[in-house]
Amino acid sequence: MATKNLTKPLALSPNGHVAVLAISSPSSPERIDQGRDYLQRSGLSVSYASNLFSRHRDYLAGPDKTRLAEINLALNSPRFDAFLFARGGYGAMRILDEIDYAAIARNPRPIIGFSDITALAQAVAIRAGVSTFHGPMVNTDFHGGLSPSMEAWFWSMLRGESGLTHHFTPAQVISPGKISGILFGGCLSLTVALMGTPYDFWIDDGIWFFEEVDEPTYRIDRMLTQLRLSGRLRSIRGVMIGKLKDCGRKAPAELDELLLDFFSRSGIPVVRDLPFGHHGDNLMLPIGARVDLDTPALQFAFPEPAVIYGEEERGAS
Repeated sequence: MATKNLTKPLALSPNGHVAVLAISSPSSPERIDQGRDYLQRSGLSVSYASNLFSRHRDYLAGPDKTRLAEINLALNSPRFDAFLFARGGYGAMRILDEIDYAAIARNPRPIIGFSDITALAQAVAIRAGVSTFHGPMVNTDFHGGLSPSMEAWFWSMLRGESGLTHHFTPAQVISPGKISGILFGGCLSLTVALMGTPYDFWIDDGIWFFEEVDEPTYRIDRMLTQLRLSGRLRSIRGVMIGKLKDCGRKAPAELDELLLDFFSRSGIPVVRDLPFGHHGDNLMLPIGARVDLDTPALQFAFPEPAVIYGEEERGAS
C-alpha cells in the first residue's frame, strides 16, 4: 500500500505565475493560445515551455531529453506558482525515472493535469510525497474556458477553501454507501500501465477514482479485470467514476452492463458519470486529500483544504 500522508502544495493566488509544460504529446498553437488568453483574463501570468509545439515521432512534444529538461527547468525555478500542462496523449512515462522529484519536495506547488499526466501524478506521490491535482489542461479545458461552476471550484480549491461539495443524482449511484477515505486515481489505462513499476501508486483503504477515453468495452473490461485479479478492487473503500468519453460507443449498453457487473455488488459506495475526464470542463480533484462520499445524501465533499498558504504554516502543521 502506498503512503497516504502526502504533503500539500502551496496555494495559488489569482495573480500567480504558471508554467505551461508539455511532457507528452504535441499541441496546436491555436488551442494553446486560446487557453493562455483565458488564463490571463483570470489574472494569471503564463509562460510556455520551449518545446510546447515541438513534434517528435509525430506523438511526442520533442525528444525525451528536451521534454525532461523543460520540466526540470520549471520545477527548479522559483518564478512559478503552479504547473499546468498543454495536453496528455503519451510520453510522460518515458521520462519518469529522471524527473527532479527533490525539486518538487523542496518547493511543493500545484501540479495540475490529467490523462497521460496521471503517470506524473503517481510518480510525484511516490517519489516526492506531494499531492497533485487531477484537473484542467490548456488544450483540453482552458482553450474553451471553464463553466462558471467549474471555475469557481478550481479557484476555491487552489485558494484553500474547505467543505467543497459536489452533488450528483440517484441515477449516478451504482452501489450505495457512506464512507470517508483518501482520494487517489486518474486515467484508468495509465494506472494499469504503471502496475509493477516503481510508480505504482495505490492506496488499499482509499477511495479510487478513474476516467478514460476512446476505449472499447472489452478493453475497459480487461483493465478492470486486471485490477480485480490483483486483489486491488477488494482493498478500497469506494469508487468515483468520471466520464468515459467515447468508450463503448459501438454498444453503450454493454459498457453500462460492465460497470454494473463490476461494482453493483461490491459492498462499497460507487458512483459514475462524475464531471471529470476527457469531456472537458473538468471538476478538479486533489489526489491525496480526504473525501467524504455519501450516496444517501447524493454528494461527495472535501472537508479540509487541499493547499496551504506558506512555509510558516507548513512548518507549524
